[in-house]
Amino acid sequence: MEIDINGVGYLVFVGKKNYQTGEEVRIYTYMAVSENDISLFGFEKSEDVDLFKMLISVSGVGPKTGAQILADTKSDLVIKAIGDADVEFFQKIKGIGKKTAQRIIVDLKSKIGGLGELDLGADGEEKSDELWMSLKQLGFDKNEIEKVVKNIPDDLKSIEDKLSWCLSKI
Repeated sequence: MEIDINGVGYLVFVGKKNYQTGEEVRIYTYMAVSENDISLFGFEKSEDVDLFKMLISVSGVGPKTGAQILADTKSDLVIKAIGDADVEFFQKIKGIGKKTAQRIIVDLKSKIGGLGELDLGADGEEKSDELWMSLKQLGFDKNEIEKVVKNIPDDLKSIEDKLSWCLSKI
């Protein structure tokens, strides 16, 4: 999108937003400066600029990738995906693989918060939480564990109660 400010035109990347020629809009911008380029990235809300800055602070996420993340989805969904440790959410975005998705979650989760647990296993079989590891050490395979863990009642809070429940259902 080209923005005209007092007769000076600026090219600003605004994602998939469609604005009409001559339409007056407020755009919050971030100027990314590198060795070979100076680029402006535009956002509708100042909160989006803050999230963009957090995203580009992650190793492997540059301004174009950060802008792509926010162009493809709403910022509250990005925050939810980080909080829920939803690797698949980020992998759906062009240019983001599993490692980068995991890095985004690990680096930003403490800043944003959330309840999800991240699976950092190289092949997806190793689960980071205690319940998975306990069931795995007892000799159950991934499919058995997945079937039983996804049905754990919400009223069970302690790891001991959850483990007992799982063992009674396997």
